[in-house]
Amino acid sequence: MAVKPHTVLSLATQMPQESRPDVSVVVPVLNGESTLQDLFARISTVLSGMHLDFEIIFVDDGSTDGSWKIIHELKASSSGRVRGLKLARNYGQQAATVCGLQQARGHWVLTLDDDLQTPPEEIPKLWNYAHDESSDVVYGICPDQKHDLLHRIGSSMFRVLVRKVAPSLQSASSFRLIRREILESFHHNLGAWLFLDPALAWFTSDMATVEVRHEKRLNGRSGYSLAKLAHMAITILVIYSTLPLQFMIWFGLLSAVVSFCIGIYYLIIKLTSNVPPGFSALIVMMTFAFGVILLSLGVLGIYISKIYNMNTGQPSFAVRSEI
Repeated sequence: MAVKPHTVLSLATQMPQESRPDVSVVVPVLNGESTLQDLFARISTVLSGMHLDFEIIFVDDGSTDGSWKIIHELKASSSGRVRGLKLARNYGQQAATVCGLQQARGHWVLTLDDDLQTPPEEIPKLWNYAHDESSDVVYGICPDQKHDLLHRIGSSMFRVLVRKVAPSLQSASSFRLIRREILESFHHNLGAWLFLDPALAWFTSDMATVEVRHEKRLNGRSGYSLAKLAHMAITILVIYSTLPLQFMIWFGLLSAVVSFCIGIYYLIIKLTSNVPPGFSALIVMMTFAFGVILLSLGVLGIYISKIYNMNTGQPSFAVRSEI
């Protein structure tokens, strides 16, 4: 099947209101062969016990194991509960999640990782809170995460930066329940660097968190290394905020003040004594000033490159096949 770029929410938004399931579960999949069957069984048990009509959308984000084969098997045995999308390559968890959100038909949409670290049995906590408090978005937050130290440090720094960009977003995770109307509000703003949580915070401030359990990963390792978290944080800062530009202004002001003070200092020395200021002082001043200039040019270059790429219409993903 030919590769096709994403379309805006496909046929999901054109679906008659009465034919929508209560909830769509979107699961981005990356080499999740060992957990998919158990994940599907546990999600089905929980949602059936809640007497909800549901669908589960698996988005294969360029897996190199047998994940797509498992999704086919689940589709064949699920009586229409399962839908599958296979992306043309690995685009990342954000793009895979957005792909599933575009295809979701439910009145509510739940996103959940494929690694079973967040147990599906925690779904009722999000569902009950959203309906009791009439929240638009509810996040399942794990206070005691079973990650290694570096991953926890990187995640904490990432959350701090996200809060700077979106103050209403006190905390976030990939385990979230979203009201459908919020998704329909921002689907026209999809781009190559859509980050779901800042985008949700842009369209609603009615966001809440609920504490949920977090279990140890049984297989593999997290796809979010410290370097990848840092790259995501920088991209979010550039796309969703002007903080780097504000830092440039303050750096420029600091450079001017420091240079002015050093200039006054050496002017006083020149007028009051016969000691020459020396060549080293000039080098220090020039090095500092050039460093600030180069830093500023680098930040501007990042902004210009992102603007250019966004205006080329580059999609966030391409779907290779669908079941």
